[in-house]
Amino acid sequence: MLTNQSGPQTTVIYQADPAAVKHMQGVRDSLHQSCKPYLNHNVQVQTIDGQMHEGTLAGMDSKNLYLTVTVTMENGRGYYNPYYKPYPGYGYPGYPYPGGVSSNVIVPLVLYELLAISLL
Repeated sequence: MLTNQSGPQTTVIYQADPAAVKHMQGVRDSLHQSCKPYLNHNVQVQTIDGQMHEGTLAGMDSKNLYLTVTVTMENGRGYYNPYYKPYPGYGYPGYPYPGGVSSNVIVPLVLYELLAISLL
């Protein structure tokens, strides 16, 4: 049981295994080294849940890989488009691109959930 000097006692309900933490840090470092040369390249990413994403590798930080994807009106479900105008006359701005059929968004993907990254 851990105690806090200024407050009530707290009970730890989960603590990561130190060996697992060290392994995940190694995976993260390996992923950074593997992906760094391919920034701004088109890739396909598969998550451990089986989801597939195609886009441009935009960047990485200590927790996420950032993928720029093109969203069209047909595949836009689940992505927020601040320029989408669902109801005319309600004060929403229009589309900033001709025809209003596609937009680029950046999708953050959690590093430890990635299964495979392939060049396209």
